Amino acid sequence: MSAVWEALQQVIPLDRIQRDALLAPFTTFQIGGPADLLVLPRSIQELQDCMRVLHAHNIEPFVLGLGSNVLIQDGGMRGVVLCLKELQEEQHRNGTTITMSAGYTLKEVSEYAQRESLSGLEFAIGIPGSLGGAVFMNAGAYDGEMDQVVTSVDAVDMQGHLHHYNREELQFAYRHSRFHENHEIIVRVTMELQEGNPEDIQGRMDDLTEKRESKQPLEHASAGSTFKRPPGYYAGTLIDQTGLKGLSVGPAEVSMKHAGFVVNRGGATANDVLGVIHEVQKRIHAAHGVQLEPEVRILGESREPMGSVVAVVRAQETDIPALSNLCADTFRETFSHDNTEEELQAFFDEAYNHDVLKRELDHDESEIYLAYVDDVLAGYLKINWGDAQTERKLENAFEVQRLYVLKEYHGQGVGKALFEKALRIAESGNFSWAWLGVWEKNYKAQHFYKRYGFEKFGEHQFVVTPEKTDIDWLLKKSLR
Repeated sequence: MSAVWEALQQVIPLDRIQRDALLAPFTTFQIGGPADLLVLPRSIQELQDCMRVLHAHNIEPFVLGLGSNVLIQDGGMRGVVLCLKELQEEQHRNGTTITMSAGYTLKEVSEYAQRESLSGLEFAIGIPGSLGGAVFMNAGAYDGEMDQVVTSVDAVDMQGHLHHYNREELQFAYRHSRFHENHEIIVRVTMELQEGNPEDIQGRMDDLTEKRESKQPLEHASAGSTFKRPPGYYAGTLIDQTGLKGLSVGPAEVSMKHAGFVVNRGGATANDVLGVIHEVQKRIHAAHGVQLEPEVRILGESREPMGSVVAVVRAQETDIPALSNLCADTFRETFSHDNTEEELQAFFDEAYNHDVLKRELDHDESEIYLAYVDDVLAGYLKINWGDAQTERKLENAFEVQRLYVLKEYHGQGVGKALFEKALRIAESGNFSWAWLGVWEKNYKAQHFYKRYGFEKFGEHQFVVTPEKTDIDWLLKKSLR
């Protein structure tokens, strides 16, 4: 790779050639390991020169636009990555057509058309990514797709030659174009639009932007829609109907706002995202017989094997029998040495029966989450706020009422996954405090919560039976 590095310096300024460049900042997911070499050409000529150098060294690069529809794995990408985000040398109008370089964002392309009083690109205003990437994927939204406006494309091949393709040669299909097969690099796009009133065009763009902001999780990093639309269905609707909103693996989760998006809540790895994708695919296939196909392109090398996946998903009414057994089993493991089996069973019958658990699931200010390790139920979490809080009803506070993990899964990250899920929910809900109760003799749990900044602020008596009480410590943490 050193010889390639030296040769590229003859055609590209050194400040636009990076070694071992972390790719996370170059993707909308904010995830991705390093590239051996990252090159950022600013003109078609620079790109052609780069391709000639790479061809001479028998290297086929990977091309990245704005990284809006990709998941780059944690081990990164070997070889050379060409990032075209700075390829913005051309922008002009000819009648009702506009021609623009591939590195412009779709937002910039839509806004340019509006300024020129040209209609037809309003649908693209909120689609993340570059013009080149949008043509590559035949991106679309709100009844519009790139194949409706694109009339020609210029592309550079692996030898550095420039080619011109008319609309009929582009082989557009759903989320597909000819460039999936021929590996040529889109550098310039011409689009046919219609004369329009700029105020009307802006109004339509504003409406679509507002609609997108209200329905899509733009507050979190993502790669856009995660799954392709299966025949006869909408992926997001299927996922929502199956109760998978909020399903998480680490900080990666199915968005609560739009189930068609997997989002990075902060610090997620590619393996976390892949864990969510695989869990969703598996559960949708089991429930509906539908195989979801990722729309996101999964690239690069894994840094480490997937291993066991800890998936956290919100409990549904159909989960009550399994939840009841889990509640009893984890409580027994924690308290059996200090209580008789008769005392425990009396408590289970009162606290974990079907009607009680259903009321808890139905409460508007309470949620229960289940943790699965490779499809086996391993632990659960119950959270409350408002009037659902138990021993203390603190103002603007969030309670972690229960967090239990079966002993055989201790040390496998299950408790951590559940607790960090609770904290993410608390922080996104703008609560002032998070608090919880922990048995005074559960020293391991006390140490665990202390690591997250929780401090003791009180005690309360926990009634096991009328004749038996235990003491819980109350711990809290400021979220401000």
